[in-house]
Amino acid sequence: MDSSGSSVYVTDMTGLSINKFTRNGEFITKWGSKGSGNGQFLHLHSIDIDSSGNVYVTDMQNFNIQKFTSDGKFITSWGIKGDGNGKFMAPEGIAVDPFGNIFVSDTTNNNIQKFTSDGKFITSWGSEGDGIGQLDSPAGIDVDSSGNLYVTDDGNSRIQKFTNNGDFVTMWGSKGSGNGQLDRPHDIAVDSSGNNVYVVEQGNFRIQKFTSDGKFVTKWGSEGSGDNQFQDPHSVVVY
Repeated sequence: MDSSGSSVYVTDMTGLSINKFTRNGEFITKWGSKGSGNGQFLHLHSIDIDSSGNVYVTDMQNFNIQKFTSDGKFITSWGIKGDGNGKFMAPEGIAVDPFGNIFVSDTTNNNIQKFTSDGKFITSWGSEGDGIGQLDSPAGIDVDSSGNLYVTDDGNSRIQKFTNNGDFVTMWGSKGSGNGQLDRPHDIAVDSSGNNVYVVEQGNFRIQKFTSDGKFVTKWGSEGSGDNQFQDPHSVVVY
């Protein structure tokens, strides 16, 4: 959702397009097509919006980030295939902080990269492993109002929290289905107060709510197709 809470943007991975709706579900516009040019996609994945309404999208097979206006006009892109600064192997999660910086999680390079809003590389952190600050297939990311970054460390069944520059703060979670345990945590969202963190789990078919330091608050959802049930919960957003 945008910062005003008035518009919802959805990435269509099969249709290779971005769809924009009002918060009540009325269609506004869409853009995108298959390819590797500006405004084209091969594996469209995550999306986030900055305070000016600009839209940032990760493309896991074009190995890049694309930036658009709120009505879909292409602005810029950055990234190529690789494992160095400004390079990606599988850019998945994306988040914009309150200062306009862009964070990207790479599930294959097992790192987080930080950029300016026009794609200039700032810093990166993370390596493959299960130690503090290490990552195994990081997926969804989000930033709180102070600029702290939360990462779903999917392969390690945990959440890690870092400062805006990548210093480790805390982590929580272990593999399982109990309160505070996680199974394939795929996406994360922090509310505007920065006090509550929501995690969607593909393995446990549910959403869990935590405090910002990882204390379990509540949960909901189960496997199925009825009310409050999920088959493959993928993303979560708070407005």
